[in-house]
Amino acid sequence: MVFRGLTGMRDYSSDITAILLAGGTSSRMGGQNKALLEIDGKKIIQREVEILEGLFKEIIVITNTFDQYVFLGKPMFADVRPGYGSLGGLYTGLVNCSNEYGFVLPCDMPFLNDRVINYVCQRSFGHDVTVPKIGVHYEPLHAVYSRRCVPHMEALMSRGKLRIFDFAQLRLLSASKPRKFRTEDSARWAPQSGRAVGAPLWALLGA
Repeated sequence: MVFRGLTGMRDYSSDITAILLAGGTSSRMGGQNKALLEIDGKKIIQREVEILEGLFKEIIVITNTFDQYVFLGKPMFADVRPGYGSLGGLYTGLVNCSNEYGFVLPCDMPFLNDRVINYVCQRSFGHDVTVPKIGVHYEPLHAVYSRRCVPHMEALMSRGKLRIFDFAQLRLLSASKPRKFRTEDSARWAPQSGRAVGAPLWALLGA
């Protein structure tokens, strides 16, 4: 596996599954499916998959509307526990992925940066959760989770709790010295890997 110019690093392509969550209600977009919006003639979710294909051997899509995403050609799984939001989607991804770890992200991040994803994944092994943090802000849907989280998620959902951060001991990536990661596309997209459509830019990862 070649990480687009990144060398001397662990090859995690067979150890981490990319889990793409495509089951949201798009409430901030008036119900319009953000994943299928186009930027420069390409659907957002298609842009994401193309980046992920350069990093992960297994990519799965969590959705209850298979017909909308069949064009991606990726394995799809419906929510095992419907009605539990992103926690339920993450749970479904972890119980269906082939690997010990899953890198989870939503379907509305058009500016993914492979170097930022690599930064998180390289630091994930041996931890239950590896999540970016900038100041007081976390990005739980641009993070790596271990399958060891599954029983804790089950216990929380059985009590009707939906908070992702309620179930695991976090390993935080502090951004005390922010570093800008650049892409081949455009400098204006460089810091936006964790930005979702309709949401504010949450910031940069630490170097």
